[in-house]
Amino acid sequence: MELHVFLSLLIIADVLFLRLIRKRGHVVRFVSMSILFALETVLIVALVSSPFYPVFRLQDLPRAFWIQLLICCWWVLAARELVTFLQLLGELKKSPIQNKLLSNIIAASIYICAGVAMLGIVFQFPIQGVMATSGIIAIVLGLALQSSLSDVFSGISLNIERPFQIGDEILLEGGAEGKVIEVNWRSTHLRNNANDVIIVPNSAIAKMRIQNHSGGSQRFNGTLSIVVDSANEPEMVLEILKQVAMTCPAILDYPAPSVSVIDFKADRITYEINFSTASIAVSGEARSQFIGQLYKRARPPVRSGPACSAAGQDALQPRPIFLFPENELFSHISVLEALADSEKSELCGKLSRRTFRPGEQILTQGIKMEAVQFIFSGVLEATHEVQDGRKLKVGRLGPGDSFGVLSLLTGTHAEPVTLTSLTSGLLLGLCAQDLEPILKSRPELVEMLSQSVSKRQQMIAMFDKAAIKPIEISQRDLLSHIRKFFRLGGERDLN
Repeated sequence: MELHVFLSLLIIADVLFLRLIRKRGHVVRFVSMSILFALETVLIVALVSSPFYPVFRLQDLPRAFWIQLLICCWWVLAARELVTFLQLLGELKKSPIQNKLLSNIIAASIYICAGVAMLGIVFQFPIQGVMATSGIIAIVLGLALQSSLSDVFSGISLNIERPFQIGDEILLEGGAEGKVIEVNWRSTHLRNNANDVIIVPNSAIAKMRIQNHSGGSQRFNGTLSIVVDSANEPEMVLEILKQVAMTCPAILDYPAPSVSVIDFKADRITYEINFSTASIAVSGEARSQFIGQLYKRARPPVRSGPACSAAGQDALQPRPIFLFPENELFSHISVLEALADSEKSELCGKLSRRTFRPGEQILTQGIKMEAVQFIFSGVLEATHEVQDGRKLKVGRLGPGDSFGVLSLLTGTHAEPVTLTSLTSGLLLGLCAQDLEPILKSRPELVEMLSQSVSKRQQMIAMFDKAAIKPIEISQRDLLSHIRKFFRLGGERDLN
């Protein structure tokens, strides 16, 4: 069999064989490709001495054109070998997401050089004339593909300047935010927190202001605007908002969250909360935690009269929230929401007040309280000591939270945590003796209270998994304790 026929069959076998093993590992494909390419190089040297300076034998002159095509195939295979080698180097870095733009540019450059080599070396075309003709064609194509070329060159510029890399979390001017997962010829792809892919043209992103959250560290600095009724004192609001931010687990302690006033109008003041999270991925959770905690201390105001008319004229603007005063406390406590308005007003008049400073131990684990305490302002840190002596941080309590509810309802339950104040604040207390007349006049409230409180007892259970026999209080047992403590009837109904 003649050499050119054998070389043709080997090239066809090369293409078919690599298609069959393309699902194998990159190293296996590269090794197989290299072996076949070495055999093809040996045959091409035996056929024309050198693919760089081909010399045709006399007996091969009638088949010179077909041999030229085989030499061109060798140049294509050589370019493929070099491109595959460079791609293999990138794979060995074990990067989960590859930068396709840079690899495509390198691959295109290699194939273009191989094409020019084929024209000049194999077919003996005058390269100078080809370059002059291609210049005119390039001008025509450049005008026709101006938008696409703008994206391509903007992508090259972004890769040279490198304002972000694959895997960085960035915020673009206009609000687009997410993790960079791909940069190709035309566009940059981002994946946001909703797992959606945002595609931005390279020419557009090159002109935008880019905020790179991963440039220095993974920490994310976020903001949240809250509109508060101007009837609330700004100094009090600033302190309450800061305390609320301190209770959110997703918000970092350092740097500490800060609050500032950014706008003031006749009936509303806009506050901006600046906070930091471990990464951009948890920034949404931090905002949700903040709003959930603030809801315990604030409600939309109820307006009437001229103020209501003024609000109606400004209906397109968001309604401000209002931090309710002490006398409205029981209207916003979920445990006592079943009480009538008159009963809540009666209890408000019996509240005790206690102020505290940073560093005070408000409650010791295992102590039985005589009253429930509502945190009107301030932040308390809760710790729980497990059986092996370790002290675990349970969390933080802030404005709107309460503790000692079981002591109020049963009088026998020891508190499961130790509370230490982190800031100054105010506690409002309510004794069991003050609640007893209401429960005796309305026995149906007992079961409602027991159902509400029993849900709160699961908070500490996960810290005592190592205990030999953890004590659990069911809603049925809790109901019995409440009736017994307040000397109410109905024990027979439980049997």
